[in-house]
Amino acid sequence: MPSLTDAAGTDQLVGARWLLTAIAVRTYDESASGVTGLLTLGVDWLKRHQLAALAWVMLRHAYSLPADMALDLRQAYYLAVGDTELHRQELRSVLTALARANLTPIAFKGAALAYTVYPDPACRLMGDLDLWLSAPEVFQAQAVLEATGYCYDPKVDRPLALMEIHSGEIRLYEPNGATGVVELHFGVFPGEWLRRVARVDEAAIRARCQPVELVGCSAWTLAHEDHLLQVAIHNAINHQLSLSTVRSLVDVTLLARHTPLDWPAIIQRAREWRVATATWLVLSLTVELCGLAEVADAARQLAPSPLRQKLIGLFANAQSLVDMRDLSKSKWRYVYLLLMVDRKRDAVKLVYRALWPEEEWLQARYGRSGWRTRLRHVFDAARGRI
Repeated sequence: MPSLTDAAGTDQLVGARWLLTAIAVRTYDESASGVTGLLTLGVDWLKRHQLAALAWVMLRHAYSLPADMALDLRQAYYLAVGDTELHRQELRSVLTALARANLTPIAFKGAALAYTVYPDPACRLMGDLDLWLSAPEVFQAQAVLEATGYCYDPKVDRPLALMEIHSGEIRLYEPNGATGVVELHFGVFPGEWLRRVARVDEAAIRARCQPVELVGCSAWTLAHEDHLLQVAIHNAINHQLSLSTVRSLVDVTLLARHTPLDWPAIIQRAREWRVATATWLVLSLTVELCGLAEVADAARQLAPSPLRQKLIGLFANAQSLVDMRDLSKSKWRYVYLLLMVDRKRDAVKLVYRALWPEEEWLQARYGRSGWRTRLRHVFDAARGRI
């Protein structure tokens, strides 16, 4: 559970708000509290949140950084440039190979955001290349990439059959380790929680996708409204706001600032997809930490009851994000995920199906079903091993 905030934590929170607001609205308050907060954050904090290169690009001409901090940020930026070039070459190689097989994937998350909404691709570090294709195309793309040297990376606890059910992904890597991981996704809203609770219309999302040129190659990407929802929901639900979440708030901020968004459509989709609470949480944190005032009304319209807001705040709040508290590795994450549902009856459904999944699910997860498999699953689930 969250701990009490100390003075250093308060200074870091002030510094984080100063920096993220500067990135979002490009105004720079050189007050004593802002300067103190920025220095309290330090370069290590910026690196941990993958914001060092972006901080350098956004602040170097507008703010007098201390010499040692400026040097560290500049070096972080140059390292990011090198890493980005490796990923750029990999992305181009992958898209070219797929194009030869008449496959044009939908790029999303880092691969798309870096080249569309960030001021410099090096400002948005990425680990994986995330590409969405239809189920038949996923296997075709896998064969294409394996022919170029990639290898399939199977996971014992995430078998392929389960990934198909959950709209998950196939992970491919190069054995020599020269590049990163390519993830071929069956969908863009994966996971057990979303399959049980949400009603995301992925056919409509696919129909709204827009053509884009990435690193000189043809691809597709999500409509900006859908991309914002994807980033918000993926981090609130799949990562429980515990993995690069501050950077994800920057993703949301830059998506919102890149082009005028249809906020009524975002609100409607969040409600219809039953992800209003998750969307509210991320938007409200974006308002609080990034000063993104234009999303405040949407956050207000999507907000759950005051009681649930308070309960959710025990697990995810501005301070916990700045401190990088990892809820995803705690059993408290199950309580958090129950609080995130839009309908109370869905919380009951989640608990029931976590303990007593369908035969199809058991077969996909364990490769077999039957009473012995079911009892094993119930025993593991009761101990929090889901």
